Amino acid sequence: MSSLNPLPIVLCALDEYIGKPASELLLPDIEVVHFIQSLEAAQQEIPHLLAGNDPHSPHVNNVGSHNYRPVRSVIFGRGFDLADVEEIRQKTSGISPEPVVWVVGDPSRKPPPGVQPPPNYPQIVAMVARKLLNAWVEQGAAKDEIVFY
Repeated sequence: MSSLNPLPIVLCALDEYIGKPASELLLPDIEVVHFIQSLEAAQQEIPHLLAGNDPHSPHVNNVGSHNYRPVRSVIFGRGFDLADVEEIRQKTSGISPEPVVWVVGDPSRKPPPGVQPPPNYPQIVAMVARKLLNAWVEQGAAKDEIVFY
């Protein structure tokens, strides 16, 4: 990936505390163009984002560039269930002009309810996302697929 042409992605996390620093740590090679904080917003906004359009979201936040163009990846935090991600992926199939990698938490590794992430969690998110996205790009970025972390 090149910082001249960063990979546009959507980041979905329930907490802005995670989204803002993680999005900043991913720069310059990976650009969070939009940040989503709920399942309902994901269902409404992802189709627009895959097409490269401004979702005209009522859920305003200061995370992401809002430099809208077709995204190549949608990353979901552990607060989102695999079944919901699969449903969104199925309903939006064919919208993006290029393959999209859907990054989602491995359901077998979901933390128990009430467990708080460590203070360095945004750094962990950015590191894992960068590793997975770099691997996908190195493999040609040609497969529309779900990848677990």
